[in-house]
Amino acid sequence: MSMMSARPLLPNEPRVIDTPRQQALTEQHLLPTLGPLMTLMQGIRASLDPVLRAAQPFKWGKPYPLGQCLEISLAVKRRLREINPVTLSGEAAQGHAALAAFLAAGGHMHQVWGDLRGAYFQNAFLAGTLYIDVSNDTVVPTKPPVEMLPFEQAGLTPVADFAHYTRLANRYWHAQVVPNHLLPELAPHYPLFVHIPGVGWRLEADSGYMVALTHTQGFSPSRAVLVAEPMDAATFATLAHTLGPLGRWPLPHHAIQGREIALQRCAAAALAAQPLDATLRADLGRRIAAVNACLSSARTL
Repeated sequence: MSMMSARPLLPNEPRVIDTPRQQALTEQHLLPTLGPLMTLMQGIRASLDPVLRAAQPFKWGKPYPLGQCLEISLAVKRRLREINPVTLSGEAAQGHAALAAFLAAGGHMHQVWGDLRGAYFQNAFLAGTLYIDVSNDTVVPTKPPVEMLPFEQAGLTPVADFAHYTRLANRYWHAQVVPNHLLPELAPHYPLFVHIPGVGWRLEADSGYMVALTHTQGFSPSRAVLVAEPMDAATFATLAHTLGPLGRWPLPHHAIQGREIALQRCAAAALAAQPLDATLRADLGRRIAAVNACLSSARTL
């Protein structure tokens, strides 16, 4: 029986579980075949690029692949699940066989997301103790598309809380971040409004990791940012005007009231201790998608 970490992984958490065993399996199956494994990942990425570029030539005003680490990672994840090994040859086939043997022996591989070297948010994969970034060129396009190195050298760390999220959003997106004192019903799970230059306002963070982080900690990470000074009146008025037609939630009269209600909702949510199951996660996803679709349609922000 393998020894797992006492705390289960949060969605996409950049953390190795059962390190001694995963290190041994990585050394046995993956490290001897890094060349073929790189060939496999490079080939998958190259085959997906035309499709992904056509699907979304620009994101937030930037040309593909900039800013599309999530889209690329999800596409590679699907391709790895669907690929037929008989269609591969040479080193790509060897890389696929090595990865399959690693997984069959109990190796663990999952998509991860976090703070990359204090500079930006990044999506990648963690296979045992090997960091595999298939979207390495989505911030600096001159970098190689695929990077592999030991996870301990990668510099990908978990986002600790919403204050950490805010610092990285400021640095990476040059964003303005304010507490969600406008939609208190959603504030326990989505406690921030973020303004990204050239993009506009967004309710954040629609990340499985961030939602689970605050949920599993009794919404204390959300309370920590919601207790801040009320959203300024001009921002409150602008966002209220934009989201008013959505009509799904009653809006507070002002940010002071919104802060009070948001903190009350956090306390109530912590007391209720509703499990973050697939139904709740899907419902939350629909709600934030509706808010952000409304915000993105406003051209005056």
